[in-house]
Amino acid sequence: MDSTPVEYRGCELSAIVRHLSGEFVATLLIERPGGVRRAIGPFRSFPTAQAAEGFAIEYGKAELDGRLAVCGPRVAVSG
Repeated sequence: MDSTPVEYRGCELSAIVRHLSGEFVATLLIERPGGVRRAIGPFRSFPTAQAAEGFAIEYGKAELDGRLAVCGPRVAVSG
């Protein structure tokens, strides 16, 4: 499922959502003016396609706002 693009801060945000192994996975696409594209993800383990899409779009907004840099990088640790 490809989402409808969302305009935010002069950029276009969209998500590609796939259903894999019983979970929904989203990849965020950010297209900046001039056609420069960047993919972020995949973001995993959402119960619905809508939840995966919503998370990816909100993540993109936070990225463009610079809110993610304030929090610092997050690292997953497995025990």
